[in-house]
Amino acid sequence: MLRTFIQVLSLTTVLISSIFLIRGTITLSKKDLAELSTARWNYNLDVAKNLCHQRADYIVGSALLLFSFFLQMGNMLWEIRLCDFAINKIGVVLALVVAGLIYLTANVISNKLYSNQYAQVENILRNQ
Repeated sequence: MLRTFIQVLSLTTVLISSIFLIRGTITLSKKDLAELSTARWNYNLDVAKNLCHQRADYIVGSALLLFSFFLQMGNMLWEIRLCDFAINKIGVVLALVVAGLIYLTANVISNKLYSNQYAQVENILRNQ
């Protein structure tokens, strides 16, 4: 059961990591891309907000990808027994539930990172 749990959790963590890494670039709107490519005399808080979201998602996505690597590495270094070749349904379900909890936790962490970063960036921009 434990080997199946680790394998499925590692696989779903890669998926969750990919979602955060992709979300980091998809959230930039066409307007923000145009704003980033234009010379301006003043700052734009909407662009700063999107860039802070992007940075937070990249940080969380990269951490999840690293976590997944260590899960898979631990699984590969663990000695394989004959009974480990069977897929345990309880291990799959448990891994999917834990993966859902990881996604929700990662989303909360990403939002907190965004809030902290945006407050700091806004403070820097307003004090220039």
